[in-house]
Amino acid sequence: MTATDPPLPIFARITVEDPPFPSASPDRLAIALARVVTGTGNRCGHDPAAPRWFEPPPQHAARPKILLQLQERVRAYFDDPKVLPSLNAANGSPRQQRSERREACLDLLGALVHYLDLATLRVGIPQADGTLQGLSLAFLAEKAGLGRRRAERACRDLCKAGLVNIHPRAQKTEDGHYRGLPAIRGVPEALFQVFGLSKWLQHERDKAVKRHRRHRRRHDDAATAAEQGRRELNLEALRQRAETAAPAVPTETAAMDTARRDTAHAALGALLGKLRGRPPD
Repeated sequence: MTATDPPLPIFARITVEDPPFPSASPDRLAIALARVVTGTGNRCGHDPAAPRWFEPPPQHAARPKILLQLQERVRAYFDDPKVLPSLNAANGSPRQQRSERREACLDLLGALVHYLDLATLRVGIPQADGTLQGLSLAFLAEKAGLGRRRAERACRDLCKAGLVNIHPRAQKTEDGHYRGLPAIRGVPEALFQVFGLSKWLQHERDKAVKRHRRHRRRHDDAATAAEQGRRELNLEALRQRAETAAPAVPTETAAMDTARRDTAHAALGALLGKLRGRPPD
C-alpha cells in the first residue's frame, strides 16, 4: 500500500500475522468481531430482536385466562416503554431503559403473575388452611430464567415502579431470635387497569373468593371431624388403661368376702323372721 492509496477499513487490516487479540482463540475472535458488527456485547444471551419471555413450568395446572392475558399484554412494554412510564423511569435516568433490563423486568413480572392469587392479588401458593406460602426471589428467578443478580435488579425496578409490593415476614425461634421467611409479594390492581382488565379482574376475584370460602369450609369440616375422632380414640385409650391398671383381687380374699356376705345375709334373715312371729327355718 502506497501513501497515495486510501486507508483500508479496520477489518481489512486484520491479518493472521498481526492478530488484534493475540491471546484469543479463533472462535472467540470470530464471536467478538460479530458482536462489534451487530452492536451486541452483553453476556446474558439477550437478543433485542427476539426477546425471551417467561414460560410456565411444564405440567403445571392451567392458570386463569385473565393472568395469561396480563402476561401477554405487559410485553408491549418491551417495544414501547411509554406503556409503563414508571418502570421506564425506575433506573433514575432520563434515558430509555435498556432492552435487556426491560426483558428481565418482564420475565420476572411474568413469573409473579403466574403465581398470583386472584383473591388477594398476592404471589404465593395457597394452602389448605387459607394461608399463602410465600415464594423466595431465588425460586422466582429460577422460574423466570434469570440469574440472581439480574432478578434482584429487576425486582428493585418493579418495586420502584409501583408494580410490585413486598411484605417481609419473620418467625420467632425458641431461642428468642427471628428467622426470615419468604416475603409475600403483591401486584397492584392498577396494573390490570392499565391494560383494560379491571372489570374482568373484579369478576374473577369474586369467583376466587367464593372458591377460597368453599375450600376453607371443607378444611374446617375435616379438621372438626378429625378432632372428634381423636377425642373418641383418647377416651377409649383411657378406658382401656383404667381397666388394665385395676388391681387384681386374690382368689382366697374374694372367697372370704363372699362367705362373710352370706353369713350376714343369713343372720339378717333370721332376725327378720323372729320379728314377724315366724319361727326360723
